[in-house]
Amino acid sequence: MSSVLLVGDDGSRTSADMGTGACIARTIRFRNALTSQGFDVSVCSPLEGKSGVREVREFLARGSFDCIVAISPFPAEAVVEADTELPLWIDMNGMHPAELQLEPGLDKRSGERMLRMLSLENMLLSRGDAFSTPSRRQTYAVCGELLLLGRNISSDNSQLMVFPIPHCAHEFNNFSSEPDGIIRIISTGSFNLWFDEVMLFNALEQAMDHNSAIHFEATGGRVPFSPEKYDSFCEMVAASRFKNRFTLHGWVSVEELHEIYSRASMATYTDILSPETLLGARTRVLDWVSRGIPVVCTEGAEISEDIRRHDLGVVVPSGNSEALANAFVVLAEDITFSESVKHSQKTWSETIGSASYVFDPLIRWCNDPISLSGKVLGTPTVPPMNSFQYLKRLFMELSRSKGWSYAFKRFFKRTFSFLK
Repeated sequence: MSSVLLVGDDGSRTSADMGTGACIARTIRFRNALTSQGFDVSVCSPLEGKSGVREVREFLARGSFDCIVAISPFPAEAVVEADTELPLWIDMNGMHPAELQLEPGLDKRSGERMLRMLSLENMLLSRGDAFSTPSRRQTYAVCGELLLLGRNISSDNSQLMVFPIPHCAHEFNNFSSEPDGIIRIISTGSFNLWFDEVMLFNALEQAMDHNSAIHFEATGGRVPFSPEKYDSFCEMVAASRFKNRFTLHGWVSVEELHEIYSRASMATYTDILSPETLLGARTRVLDWVSRGIPVVCTEGAEISEDIRRHDLGVVVPSGNSEALANAFVVLAEDITFSESVKHSQKTWSETIGSASYVFDPLIRWCNDPISLSGKVLGTPTVPPMNSFQYLKRLFMELSRSKGWSYAFKRFFKRTFSFLK
């Protein structure tokens, strides 16, 4: 059995409130899938930048590995910069250029961040020997990027492949506490840039107005790159006539989260329509489904199609607070319907939503990892990071957005850091 170095974020050095929740969840799922099949897995959670590269090199020097599986762009960057010849599987966990387009750009550095991310994506796509994504839709997007770089994609194991490793459940565990007459709607995780907090709040108020037993509990919330979403939601709650029926826990421990799951009647998320929503995944939903918690969500993300197709909950149009409120009320009052959703969740979790089914491509590749030529015949979106052409483009972007003085200061600071 192969020895695998898994490079990602296992949560030992960061936490979800730092905006790394999706990478943590993805790393843990990959680790569990590999260890369950008997692989010898070592986990490296490197820092970003040069320190992370050194950490990966130290891991490689201490152990003997047959291949590397890297989760998300920044951990994968540390692997590529470490310049190993081992076969490399890269999980492109999210379409980050799409996420960046949602930033408000108040600091006038959005162009700089986009250049950085495009250069990083080009580097990863030029080096990986196999790729995966958290949605089938993103698989198509990555295939398009690879084709533009001139890389040879095929279904043959001797050629580059891109696999969707989408939504998989934990082992199904439908548990609940004794009923107390309260219908709890929960939300867990980040209030990201693509989270529609206004739609959610309006729907909750409408549902609470209709049914006095409905309460709302939220864990998580604020993250560094999107604090305004959660802050806006808190302000609306504070001004609500139903404010005593809202409980906002903030970020909680795993034990507290499981307790909140055990009391939940249903769970919800709301998205705005955007490229990120189109290509992205909603990892939090997997925890809900695994625990028999009916899901009420907006359409847009790929997982909403699975929820609708496999009767895992109720999907409503994006932006339609009235439809969301009606879904809350129906699930709260129709016990037969709620139980049928839980039954469908159990069936899905044990069949096409199971980890053994979803992770089969990764398991097969790790049993026979192959290194491929990383030759790029096409033209990358932007020049390689820190190359002369890249720095020139960065300088011009900073001059345009922040002014010549700022651009010169950043240029000399960056040059000095290279010389140290």
